[in-house]
Amino acid sequence: MKVFTKRNALLGALVAWVSRKRIERKLNRLAGRAPRRRRLLIGAGALSGLALAVGAVAARRSSPAGTQAA
Repeated sequence: MKVFTKRNALLGALVAWVSRKRIERKLNRLAGRAPRRRRLLIGAGALSGLALAVGAVAARRSSPAGTQAA
């Protein structure tokens, strides 16, 4: 019976990946840094707010002088 098979190699890689992620999360928690997902969500929210502001300015500039954009 072989010990090193494709299935065991895949299982070992999966266990190593999961354990590495768990250790990284614990170290980040100890260091006080926000998890990557939270930082990505904050960045996406900031970009969407910026896009909304640029769209509002563009709509206001493209409307006639006496009217306001809805």
